[in-house]
Amino acid sequence: MKIFEDYMNDPRIVNDPDMAGAFEPIIEIHAIRLMIQDETEGMSTVEKEALSRKKADALFASLGLHPPKYVNLTSQSSRTL
Repeated sequence: MKIFEDYMNDPRIVNDPDMAGAFEPIIEIHAIRLMIQDETEGMSTVEKEALSRKKADALFASLGLHPPKYVNLTSQSSRTL
């Protein structure tokens, strides 16, 4: 499994002419986006949601906090204002 530093040196970034003169935070954001795309490739929306919640729960636990209470809004009807 690739780590963040691997994505900073990924050919998709290194060989991208638009990244050549970019500021470091822009390159980092691009690397993070690539990492998320690779990590969730082929996943359904439900699987992506479960992964996101798992990571959020782990983050809260690492900070010694209780995980957030999640709300399921899928049964809500959408209304146009």
